[in-house]
Amino acid sequence: MNGSAAVARIALPYSGLAADYDATLGMPFFLQTRRAFENLVRRYGINFRSAADIGCGTGLFARHLKVSRGIPVFAIDLSEPMLRNAARNCCGTNVLLLRQDIRRLRLPRRVDLITDFDTLNHIIRAADLRQTLRRVFENLNPGGHFMFDLVTNCPPLRRGAYVKHFRSGYRRVTQAVRVDPIRKLISIFVSINSPDLRPPVVERHCERAYSPAELGQALRAAGFMTLGIHDAATSALAGGCPPRIIVVARKRSDQMK
Repeated sequence: MNGSAAVARIALPYSGLAADYDATLGMPFFLQTRRAFENLVRRYGINFRSAADIGCGTGLFARHLKVSRGIPVFAIDLSEPMLRNAARNCCGTNVLLLRQDIRRLRLPRRVDLITDFDTLNHIIRAADLRQTLRRVFENLNPGGHFMFDLVTNCPPLRRGAYVKHFRSGYRRVTQAVRVDPIRKLISIFVSINSPDLRPPVVERHCERAYSPAELGQALRAAGFMTLGIHDAATSALAGGCPPRIIVVARKRSDQMK
């Protein structure tokens, strides 16, 4: 065996990826998300004077909400390494960072808008998804909106494995994805390589794809009214069954619970 070969270190999700997240995956995803969000805000005439971004990651979207609107913004995530990056990205903005499990979301006060991008699929139990939607509902003001994205079980979700590569300068992130379409489970093995990581780091992320029917039932059970379901790639109203969707839902003004 070659003694110089690097043996990867197994790490908790986002513990190693956090430092390289924005430069590889985070910034391109943020730019796409911001464009879709602003399109949908205009389309639905959504006005809000307070907001929370749950599953905020490195805080890029929470910062956008604060800087673009000048309103109170809460940013919530469970990962301490991601929140440390969020603290840097949101420095000087007065975004309030909170470490919470979104299944037990409890904001300091209710808000007009809650956003959630690239997070709900990490909840792999349907009962936990329903619980999360109830907590989001309870933390919204009457008439408030919830905008989020979700990977569905629609094609091209497929059995087998594939690999995605992301690179920025000396940073390299590789995602090896395995899909079990019967159980709708997605296993993502993330390897992070950069000069300051010796040895490289590997993280395993587990996700679940939800069917539109499951999601619709969970939203109704939580008390939400769905305003629109959009193809995440185009922001157009979803036709058929897109692989990733953006949902705009609202808590009716007469709902006080």
